[in-house]
Amino acid sequence: MNQQLGSYVKFFHIIRELEEMNQIDSKQKQILKVNFTTKDKKLMNILNDLNDEDEEEIKYSLLNYLNESPIEKQEIQRQMKRTRSSITDVDLIKGINYDEFKFTDTVAEMEKALKLITHFNSKLKDGQTIDPKVNEIFENIRTLFIQNSPQNNYSPNLIGRGQSLNLDINYQMEGELSEAYKEVKCQFANYMKSHLLLMDETVSYNTIFSLLKELSKNLLNCDNFSYFIINPNNDMELYQSKTDNIEQIPMDQSIQDELETIPENKIFRFSQNSSFCSKLMSINYLSSYGLYANNIVFIYHSKQDKQLESQDILQIANEYQLIDEIKNLSMFLLQTIQNAKVQFFSPLSIADMILDLGISFVRASKFVLIEKMYNIVSQAYKIDKLQTDQQEIQVWDTESVYIVFKDQTVTVCFRIYQMNLIRQSDQRLYSEIKHFYEKYLRFIRECFDKSAFYKFFLRSNDSLIFEFDKSGHLLFLSRPIPKQIKSNFNIQFNSLLIHSNQLSYNKIFDQNVVSNIENYLQDHKWQMMKDNDKQYEIFLKIEEKTYKGFAVIFTENIKGWVKEQFKQLESGNQLDSKIKAKIRKQLIQHETINFVNKLEENNPEVKDSVASLYMPLQQLILKRSKSIRDIQNIQNEPKMRRTEAPQRSKFLTIQALDLNEFSLNIQDDLIDTFDFNIMDLTSQIQKHRVVWAILKKNGHLDDYSIPYENLQSFIKEMEYNYNVNNNPYHNYDHGITVMQTAYYFCLELAFTSKATIIDNFNRFVLMISSFGHDVGHTGKTNVFEINSLSDLAIRYHDKSVLEQHHAALTIQVLKNPQSNILVNLNQQEFRNFRKGLIANILSTDMSEHFTLLKDFENRPKDFNDCKILSGYIMHTSDFGGAGKKTNLSIQWSSRVNQEFSIQYKLEGELGFPQQPYMKDLHIPHIMAKSEIGFLKVIVRPCYALLNEFLEDKLKHCIANIDDTIQHWEKIVKKGEEQQQ
Repeated sequence: MNQQLGSYVKFFHIIRELEEMNQIDSKQKQILKVNFTTKDKKLMNILNDLNDEDEEEIKYSLLNYLNESPIEKQEIQRQMKRTRSSITDVDLIKGINYDEFKFTDTVAEMEKALKLITHFNSKLKDGQTIDPKVNEIFENIRTLFIQNSPQNNYSPNLIGRGQSLNLDINYQMEGELSEAYKEVKCQFANYMKSHLLLMDETVSYNTIFSLLKELSKNLLNCDNFSYFIINPNNDMELYQSKTDNIEQIPMDQSIQDELETIPENKIFRFSQNSSFCSKLMSINYLSSYGLYANNIVFIYHSKQDKQLESQDILQIANEYQLIDEIKNLSMFLLQTIQNAKVQFFSPLSIADMILDLGISFVRASKFVLIEKMYNIVSQAYKIDKLQTDQQEIQVWDTESVYIVFKDQTVTVCFRIYQMNLIRQSDQRLYSEIKHFYEKYLRFIRECFDKSAFYKFFLRSNDSLIFEFDKSGHLLFLSRPIPKQIKSNFNIQFNSLLIHSNQLSYNKIFDQNVVSNIENYLQDHKWQMMKDNDKQYEIFLKIEEKTYKGFAVIFTENIKGWVKEQFKQLESGNQLDSKIKAKIRKQLIQHETINFVNKLEENNPEVKDSVASLYMPLQQLILKRSKSIRDIQNIQNEPKMRRTEAPQRSKFLTIQALDLNEFSLNIQDDLIDTFDFNIMDLTSQIQKHRVVWAILKKNGHLDDYSIPYENLQSFIKEMEYNYNVNNNPYHNYDHGITVMQTAYYFCLELAFTSKATIIDNFNRFVLMISSFGHDVGHTGKTNVFEINSLSDLAIRYHDKSVLEQHHAALTIQVLKNPQSNILVNLNQQEFRNFRKGLIANILSTDMSEHFTLLKDFENRPKDFNDCKILSGYIMHTSDFGGAGKKTNLSIQWSSRVNQEFSIQYKLEGELGFPQQPYMKDLHIPHIMAKSEIGFLKVIVRPCYALLNEFLEDKLKHCIANIDDTIQHWEKIVKKGEEQQQ
């Protein structure tokens, strides 16, 4: 039996079978594992001389090895006094070796005999096949007992629970304790494998949904879950995992009445006639347990044909103060379902959260084991279960035995009456209870260590780790396998195989890697394996001289540019702020590129949506087949639509404007809300009032002594330059909407702990920046400007073409003496204003979206950067229309898609590359697909990050976006059904 991984797997498979067949106990198994890992000579000689294919011969030799080794034999005998020994049909046939001259431990031998008979009796009850010879011996023993009984009235079952053979009952309880330990450990260890479902190249919503159901099954032992979100407007949102649908339902009086009787932050069981359960899809549930918290009623169901065990966490949560764990899981299920339906998700982020949730349940699971132990022991002993906050529990009497299970929150104590530790059987049972509990605590500590280890690798961009158990099955994969590594090593991975336990090392890796792994394990020496100029490392996991498995870590062939930067910039002293800023900028750029690449790789549909407009390094340039002369000729052709628009004189359509007549009134309060709708205003003068009202409400008119006549001219100039090109979307309405949205965000910021980051002056800069952020827009994208070699593209060297134009035009209007609202600023204030305005408007460059997002996401804990925050608010405000309620959001979408359609047609006429997301937008379900990608990838994450920063004050905005996404999804579904 060669010392290769195949041998490892086979050896541990054999000893596991021996244990399952009760031919060896846990101590004997441990001895074999240690001796095999440390290469005990006698054991190695036995294994090397055996035929690898003859497992029965290996088993027989291993049993002889244990019986013949003096040290191990002593250990086994000592262990047998504490726990059950091996029990097999073969042992029963052999009987007990009895030599009255050498017989020195009658009790021990009788205990073993009783154990053998008890084991046989349990197999008989389970209907297992019994060796005929064993059955004959058992009948003879039963007859012997009946004949020697004074009353001759023993039950045919010989040794049952109801009899007075306390010794046998203790043995049975020891076996049940062992089974309870294994059951709880198996249930709560499975969650660690669930994250493997997230490691495929493409993870769909269905994958996430299946994962959540599996997680609730593993941790709560429930088949389905539902939740009711109680809204303040007397309606509810209902979700059922059985149907996987979210629906709005009215709150009737019966629901209201039942809600008043439900306890908050407690687990309760629903009655059969519950009004809540009556709203659910018709299904036969055996039991439904609820939790009411944060205006949400969570319900967990078990099927009619399954009994929820009394020791499950839902049953004991109130007693052992486990509400927080269940509440956190419930919120995770709810938020993940909601988010996965309306945005593209990060599998690694979900895996990270699963690890956090799972480890909290592993800690809580020890109380499940305590409950199982209590139920087992209470079958034979009178037992009280006590709870105390004391660190030590005093022994109140000598007639009882106390077992204490300490915990930081709830300390539990068993008081077992009439248990006498002088009796060997009682002492052994007492030791077994403590042994399995301490063993389970070790398991919990191992899970904590593993979780920390896993989380480190989940966050690593450069390393990829595969961890395997001692049988060679995959336990952990740190992230989806990069294409380069997958190709170089011919890796085969399918997460669906985890349930059939087929994800083993020799099915994942090719023969070269498998050979290297097995050779490494044979030598037991650390070394770095190289293959195809790519390196990977193999590590053997050995704990306390016991082989636990192995890990393979791949490193992507990425040059350590960060290290190179440090080598160039480090001077022996601490890095100055400019160098740190440069390194941080490069880190953000590096992280952004990685994020975008993975986003496009995992979500191919993004490329065909308007979201592709926001991708860095994706600008489509003119086909090389056309010469510069061709382009110039095309530009001069009369069909160039953008030159056909008739020029209008300034102020031709501007209504008379007298700000001296303005005063704030009740209707201006709507400007302070996110429900403000510029489309409700029917005249230009009403729209001008919005600009004035925002500046007035902020106090800017007085603080900066803005002359009213200059403000009048400024507003007129801006309105003219916005509407000069008759754009359906990028017009004066859009400019005012973005200004009002930025104003609203600043209002919400004022009610948070970060209110001081943007002072009054920078808020003034932000208001004027947002108002002028798209002024003079051509109605085309930067890509079009670059491809057409427009004057703007040439002027700004193809970099942020339109954004630089908007900033320059705004400053130009402000420089005009008639429209200069900054006339009373000093020179330094004007320079600061200009600098801030340019930075804010450049933050709306769509190709910088992800860089801005990552920059804000990676802000330090003590974040206090006015420039970054202003830019992020500005950028998010640019999506103000998309964040409105669905009916209004659809109108803004229609407007921007009109511009896209015009550009697509013009690009075709001019021979320019046409953007895929601009094609066929007149077809509802195609436009809907594009909008879904835009909202999921761009808008919602942007709002979600700002909502987090503003301490959850934008939840209604995100709810609007979610509703709009679901609206578009219905249109897509309808369109696809019509095509079939």
